[in-house]
Amino acid sequence: MNGLYALKPWYADRLSGLRRAFAARQVSPDILTAAGVVCAAGAAAALAWLPTPPAALPVAVLLAGRLAFANLDGALARDTGRTTRRGALLNELGDRAADLLVIAGFLPLAPLWLVAAAAFAVTAVSDSRKSE
Repeated sequence: MNGLYALKPWYADRLSGLRRAFAARQVSPDILTAAGVVCAAGAAAALAWLPTPPAALPVAVLLAGRLAFANLDGALARDTGRTTRRGALLNELGDRAADLLVIAGFLPLAPLWLVAAAAFAVTAVSDSRKSE
């Protein structure tokens, strides 16, 4: 494993207490996927509408939430035996929607062509990683 993916097992271990709590409360993995998308939308809104220095903290907190939920949804599904093709599809759609929402938050700050190129790049990289 290279890059940030090498940290994934370490990070998943840090979230194991939350995962157990969600499992004990029978939280649906789909709810966690949706929560991640909501965090991404909030980060995008903060990025787009708040002045730059004050936006940093809410954007960072919301993106940290997005990362946690992105890690927790699939892990919770596996831990609780609730993996389904529908859930896997919802997870992927949620991940792409979250990525695109965050990039859209840059629309007031960057030229449209650059935001569009970033949106294309993030979806192209996502698709190519699946073929590895």
